[in-house]
Amino acid sequence: MSLSLILLLFLIISITFFGYIFIGLNPVIVSLDILLIQVEIQLGYIILFTFLIGITFAIILEILYFSARRTNKIEKDKT
Repeated sequence: MSLSLILLLFLIISITFFGYIFIGLNPVIVSLDILLIQVEIQLGYIILFTFLIGITFAIILEILYFSARRTNKIEKDKT
């Protein structure tokens, strides 16, 4: 196994582990008002959900940045 694959596996396991900790340690029910719909959800789920959305958003932005950088590098090499 390569080092990057091991680090990716470790990252996924640690996110899962800390997710269960956040859910277990924050059983407080929070009332959210989302576009005229009132939802009651545990605080741990909210923390975990926002964390995963942030990671997803950061990964998408990094993919866009590095793909644009790669195309610029390819275009410079052609000229």
